[in-house]
Amino acid sequence: MLIVSGTIRMKSSAEITKLSDALARRAARSRSDEGCIDYVFSVSLEDACEVRLHEVWESEAALQAHLQIPDEEFSNVMATAQIESALVVASEVSGQRELTRR
Repeated sequence: MLIVSGTIRMKSSAEITKLSDALARRAARSRSDEGCIDYVFSVSLEDACEVRLHEVWESEAALQAHLQIPDEEFSNVMATAQIESALVVASEVSGQRELTRR
């Protein structure tokens, strides 16, 4: 399993508002890709200018296949977004365990 996590700091919270619909559509499309277990964008509760990314993929191959699928809307939005900084990393995970369930 592969976990992708990231932080994208925008120049303003207004920029996040401008991008939110496109990011939501990207996440919805991505969750339907083969091998995608989860895909979420969210705004930090502590910093209104920070978008968090969380993805879970069955394998590196599934992630690579996903990255090859054209997404013109997402590409255009990200190319014009006022991004202050961004960092996205991938981590291989051998398993998981439940910590809480209600």
